[in-house]
Amino acid sequence: MRGVLLNALRFVATKWPIVALLVFVNLSVLALIWVSLDNSRRQHQDRAEITSRNTNRLVAQSIAGDIDRIDLALLTTIDEIGRLRQASPKLEPGTLTPFLTRLQGRLPMADSVRLAGPDGVVIDGSGGVPAGINIVDRDYFAKLRDKAATGLVISQPILGRVSNKWVLIFARRVDLADGGFGGIVFAPVTIDWFEQKFNGLEVGVGGTVVMRGDASRDFDLLARVPHAGYVGQTKVSDTFRARITAKPEGDTYQAAAGADGIHRTFSYRPIANYPLITLVGLATEDYVGEWRKEAAKLAGLAGAFLLVTVFSGIGLLRTWRTLERRTEELARSNADLEQFAYVASHDLQSPLRNISGYAQLLARRYKGRLDEDADEFIDYIVGGAQHMSAMIPDLLNYARASTAPQVLSEVKLDDILQSVQTNLGSTIAAAGAEITVGPLPTVRAEPRQVESLFQNLIENALTYHPPDRKARISITAEPGSTGMWRFAVADNGIGIESQYFDKIFGVFQRLEPNRFPGGTGIGLALCRRIVTRFGGTIWVESKPDIGTTFFFTLQDAKVEEQKD
Repeated sequence: MRGVLLNALRFVATKWPIVALLVFVNLSVLALIWVSLDNSRRQHQDRAEITSRNTNRLVAQSIAGDIDRIDLALLTTIDEIGRLRQASPKLEPGTLTPFLTRLQGRLPMADSVRLAGPDGVVIDGSGGVPAGINIVDRDYFAKLRDKAATGLVISQPILGRVSNKWVLIFARRVDLADGGFGGIVFAPVTIDWFEQKFNGLEVGVGGTVVMRGDASRDFDLLARVPHAGYVGQTKVSDTFRARITAKPEGDTYQAAAGADGIHRTFSYRPIANYPLITLVGLATEDYVGEWRKEAAKLAGLAGAFLLVTVFSGIGLLRTWRTLERRTEELARSNADLEQFAYVASHDLQSPLRNISGYAQLLARRYKGRLDEDADEFIDYIVGGAQHMSAMIPDLLNYARASTAPQVLSEVKLDDILQSVQTNLGSTIAAAGAEITVGPLPTVRAEPRQVESLFQNLIENALTYHPPDRKARISITAEPGSTGMWRFAVADNGIGIESQYFDKIFGVFQRLEPNRFPGGTGIGLALCRRIVTRFGGTIWVESKPDIGTTFFFTLQDAKVEEQKD
């Protein structure tokens, strides 16, 4: 149990960087998504405020334009009355009807344009008026009657006595020549007209458009879409009163509407110089709903990313654990293989020496005394034992080339080639070979293995050489790709067919063993393993009966110095 726990702790300790990286990546992604969603919500909020302000500006300008036209029509009517009274001080009922009818045709917002005398009786109007209509009890009539130079008066919402609809009255005083009160001209505009105007605005499902009086009118409700409350009511919150009183020029704010409890982003502004204000509110739920859709998509992507990274991380950890286990097994296998190679080389050499010794003893004592077949058999035994004795150290070197720890250092190849030529001195002399060595660099490698590399390539050139031709071997070097040297070991030997270019680098692969005996078939395989171990590549180019060139690359020693 303790061993299992220790292994688990060791596994966690070695894998915590991956776990930490996965946690960091996921937290970073979640943080980015959170920041993105927060910014997106702010952007939706900002867009709602801008849309609310822009829509409100359009509404206020449109209503101000309508009122300006109504007021201009009233002033035009007053001028017309003054002109007519110059001809006849007393206006007969119906005198202004054609004029007012034409004038009202240019005012689609007004139900009519009418004239009331000083006693409040409506005496004329566009399209005519019913008899007996008196407005003397109306507040706007009293205000204009009692105070000269009042200007345009806008009434409270009232129920029209002609249309029987809720209307706003826009009225002006008519003065007599002596300055006395001569009645009023007025134009009723239905509340429905304003609400139809509001209905055409894009304010969302939960949006609202409201027109109220300003603080001087106690914020009386004049029109609202959608309907909530009754026209004329002045019930508003203290916060609303304080806000508009403090900033009558207009502002944007968020609040829950008292009429329906819906939370909205409101924008308010005055309607020109008139005692009216408009409010446009966009429901928070409308624009937050769009944001929620975006948030849901991002949350889905984040969840998918989280699942992918978690499961990928789990898979990676499992793979890593499997690789570690296999690496440990491979290390044990390599260690066992190296131990086996050492043991095999030691234990096999002794019986091989016995076999070879006794076979040679038989050859010396009984050669010629037995028949020819016996002499041939003895020669086979001696040759096989000697060949086996040569293969064992080559196999051991082949195993060491990949299992021994790398201890790299600067290797001067000039010194290596001198050592190789010394080692092969007798073989070179026996073959009468001529070896030419060009300028060689210093590389980053292991001296013993580089020496084995060059020695095997030169031995190979000496072995596979026709006896009727003087052996010539050249060794050159030139800069290759970045940080590498390219070497060439060329000979004028028997050459190699192109189909054998890959085969010759395999273990125990030899060409024409009967014609050129003596090799073990491991030399070129060992060369490839050595070059690969140092990060290089090796290949061959050859033409039969002309010669062979082995190319390989090794790392320049200066590259490692620059890294250091």
